[in-house]
Amino acid sequence: MAQNKIRKACIRIPAEWEPHECCWMAWAVHREWSARDTARIKRDLTKVVHAIARFEPVSLLVPPGHAYREACKRFSDCSAVTVIEAPVDDFWMRDIMPTFAIHTDGGRRQVVAIDWNFNGWGGTPERRVRAGDQLAKSAASIFVLPRVETSFVAEGGALAFDGRGTLITTRSCLLNPNRNPLQGEADRQQAIASEFEKLGIQKTIWLEGDTSEPITSGHIDGYVLCAPGNKVLVESIDDPDSEPPFWREHDVRLLKQARTSHGRKLKVERVLAPRKQYLKGDPDSFAANYLNAYIANGAVIAPRFGDSERDELAGEALARAFPGREVIPLRIDAIAAGGGGIRCLTQPMSKWRKTPNGSGDENI
Repeated sequence: MAQNKIRKACIRIPAEWEPHECCWMAWAVHREWSARDTARIKRDLTKVVHAIARFEPVSLLVPPGHAYREACKRFSDCSAVTVIEAPVDDFWMRDIMPTFAIHTDGGRRQVVAIDWNFNGWGGTPERRVRAGDQLAKSAASIFVLPRVETSFVAEGGALAFDGRGTLITTRSCLLNPNRNPLQGEADRQQAIASEFEKLGIQKTIWLEGDTSEPITSGHIDGYVLCAPGNKVLVESIDDPDSEPPFWREHDVRLLKQARTSHGRKLKVERVLAPRKQYLKGDPDSFAANYLNAYIANGAVIAPRFGDSERDELAGEALARAFPGREVIPLRIDAIAAGGGGIRCLTQPMSKWRKTPNGSGDENI
């Protein structure tokens, strides 16, 4: 199906806890990392891939050559991991890849790929858009899916969906001029919200975010995680060595006052962040965030940081939020030192199948 035949009003972006066909990840570490950091990152990536593969298939994008041979060897004993050659040079798949959604047309359902026009976290001189950042465009043949274009710049880490037409995002990221600059007197927030409506989002909840965050400009998945039953987990800072971001309490109040697209109030639960004294890395760039987790089929793959009390409390909160799923805590210090978490490494694809008469695809 060609992109221009997709009727955007018939699109639904699923919640992360809905069944997955597979999880897309990458075995690619950009050359900006040192050899020592690259080795540590690959150890963390291996742990995450194996953890997710226990619960659902992993489609692992790998650049050709040495990396491809290395990945084939490293995951040869795991039948749930499929290694695929692709023009990829980084592992932050939540931002670099498209977001997968469900398009329905006359009873026919099909997975489509939404291209958010990712521009390298703002396209600053330090983070110029690279060839491997254009997977939503250049690797469409890998996904074998129709591509849905958008008219603004976003990235997956800036977006949290409930699967029922509600989106939570941040002004600090989407309204940042390095993503979506001012155009005359236009109201950027309203214009972007209107574009989201074309993708099935009836309600956009705008939080302030974190304007001081140097790369992502305050991604929502840095402190918020949506869960079933209109529940939202929010990171809370309680540490004599740390100050919460300036807008954090303001954002918590906004969430408590907000309503979903169906008019329901959100159930907000705070989750304490790990204390700075336990972190291994530069505390100013280390992503010490329990809520940057991956919701797999039957599991929650989440980070732990060596703060035993906070690690346990976070695990309990995740278990309550996602009942029936096993919580798998992983140390990912090398990934966290690079400013990201487990969700940042992953992009889920909704589970779907051919309808009985073979006429189309059906979301399960």
